[in-house]
Parts: sequence; C-alpha cells; structure tokens
Amino acid sequence: MALVVCSVVASILLLALLVRIIPQRWREGPALKDSVEHFSALNRTLFSFILALSIVSAGTSLSKAADQVSDEGASLTNLYWATRPLPDTTRGSVRELTRQYTVTVINEEWPAMARGGSSSQAQDQYDELRRELQDASGGESGREQAYTRDSLVALRAVGDARRARMMSVSQEIPNYLWIGLILSAMLLVLAAAVQIPALTGPGIASIGMLTLLVSAVLALLAAMNHPFGGGVHVEPDALQFALRRFSEI
Repeated sequence: MALVVCSVVASILLLALLVRIIPQRWREGPALKDSVEHFSALNRTLFSFILALSIVSAGTSLSKAADQVSDEGASLTNLYWATRPLPDTTRGSVRELTRQYTVTVINEEWPAMARGGSSSQAQDQYDELRRELQDASGGESGREQAYTRDSLVALRAVGDARRARMMSVSQEIPNYLWIGLILSAMLLVLAAAVQIPALTGPGIASIGMLTLLVSAVLALLAAMNHPFGGGVHVEPDALQFALRRFSEI
C-alpha cells in the first residue's frame, strides 16, 4: 500500500515538473500531440499484452501448486488406508510417522516454503517412513509382503506429490516480464502526464487515478507471484483435511 501511495505522489510531482518544463505551444502543436497519442496507444497495447501474460503465468502457477497439494493430501490419506492390513506394530509405527510428517509439513514446512525453502525435518520423517516400510517388506508371510508393497506404492505417490510441490516453490513470474511491465507502466503514466496541459484539479485527479489503477494492478500481480509466499497463496487445506481423516480411519 505504501508503494502505491508513493507512486501516486510521484506521478503528481512528475505532472507538475512537466507542466513547468514543456512550453504550452509545444503541447498545443499537432506534431507533439499526435506523436504522444500514437506512442500512448502503442504503449497501452504493449502493457495490456505483458500484463495478460503475467496474469496467466501467475494464475497457472497457483492452480498447479494447489493441485499438487491436493494430490499430496489424497496420497497421505491413501497411505493411511493402505496400512490397515499390516501387523499392529508396523501399522502403528507407520501411521504415527505419517501423522508426524503431515503435521511437520503444515506447521514447519509451509512457513519455510513462503521464504523459498523447505523443512529438513519433514524430509527426514519421509525417509524414516520409507525405511520403516522397506524393513517390514521382508516379513515371512507372503500376504504381509503384499500389504507392505501396497503401502510402499502409496508412499511413493506421497513422495512424487512432495517433489512436485517443492518444485513449485521457485515458480514465479519471469524477471523479463516484470521489467517490461514496470517500464511500460512508467511510460503509460508519463505519456498521460505529457498530454495534461495545466496543473489543475481535474488534471491532478486524472493522473493520480491512472497511477493508482496501474499500481494496484501491479501490487495484485505481485501478491500472486509466489504460490506459497505471496498475499494470494496456496494454503495447506488438503493436508489439514487429511490429518482430520486420519482420526476416522
């Protein structure tokens, strides 16, 4: 919000500066007026195009990350179900590790992902789950071995979803799109300020509203920029739902 306000103030100061340094006859002359209008129309088209690309990029990243979190929650629930036929000792150990892993991801890894990192404890718990099931896969009963393999398959699905989620942590709008957006936004405001003939109330209001609109759009886009750390981000709702399901299975 502070950046948006500063942008509005800066645009008004820019208008005051341009009114002072650009002679009135230049503003009224057809050459400057036609050139500015042509450039302004071209720049608006460029800004709209880059903005659309950026919104699609950010929206796709958010949607993809949400799907990956949903897949991980479903895979954790399937893993919990798959442990039902296992011997009591193995089942209790695997289920407790699954619960601990889910809690760690929600409470520890989610804040870490907002900063672009991950949780080493969550990874250690996942590895311990794999070791627990692999050690149990050598049981004497062929039926028990089959049940353990089913649990390993479910755990592999959890691992695949986890890797996909961690790869989404670094997905952001490319820097070249941000550079194009900011430059075209500045030129958009500059072109509008050049066309305002005097420092009057309507002129100040129009340049201020234009800057407010452009800055608000960029601020919203910045909030969508990081799937797990922006103002608009993916919540661990699917994992919290899986945690509630554990107590019912």
